[in-house]
Amino acid sequence: MNRVTLCNHCRRHQASGLLVAALLMLALSLSGCSQTNDFRGTPYDPVIPAPEISGVNLDNTPFTLSGLQNRVKVVFFGYTFCPDICPLTLANMKGVAESLTEAEHAETAFIFVSFDPARDTPDRLASYVGAFNKDFYGLYLQEDELTRVKKDYGVYAEKRVLEASQSAADYLIDHTAFVYIIDKENNLREIFPHDAPKGDIAADIANLVGR
Repeated sequence: MNRVTLCNHCRRHQASGLLVAALLMLALSLSGCSQTNDFRGTPYDPVIPAPEISGVNLDNTPFTLSGLQNRVKVVFFGYTFCPDICPLTLANMKGVAESLTEAEHAETAFIFVSFDPARDTPDRLASYVGAFNKDFYGLYLQEDELTRVKKDYGVYAEKRVLEASQSAADYLIDHTAFVYIIDKENNLREIFPHDAPKGDIAADIANLVGR
């Protein structure tokens, strides 16, 4: 979440979104106790199919998550005007990518999904995401698709207009920040906090690449 003071309205919605996320993490954690866990994140038990994500990549080409079958997918959400969590997440994912071997990297896709279609055009995503790693995907989703994807992945995100601003375009987005690991067969395998140690995420990616 952005480290800023929220209005009462935002606190209520933020608390609701965080409660959903917390319950999701608790359920996954408890279910993971029923099996031998060889993952370092919180596993999905049982494993479930990853919901489809369909949009436009930062190079203006069509994108579908299912089109990346046979690659491990690392999916995380954010927006380019984010002052803290999103650049930190991207920097962490950059470190994860650099921790992989060349062969592991070739079988892995890092996917940044924007919460902010009003401002995050493919061209802006190309400039922003590309500054961290030119091989990362940066996805622009239409509002209806974004709404569905957020629901399917249990993601909370809500716009907060800055009170001192006179412009409707001057806003932040309060949001949860998880990293989703999806295997080559497009199954959700585990979830990490955005600031999880890069070595843990890289180790689990290597594990899935080698399966």
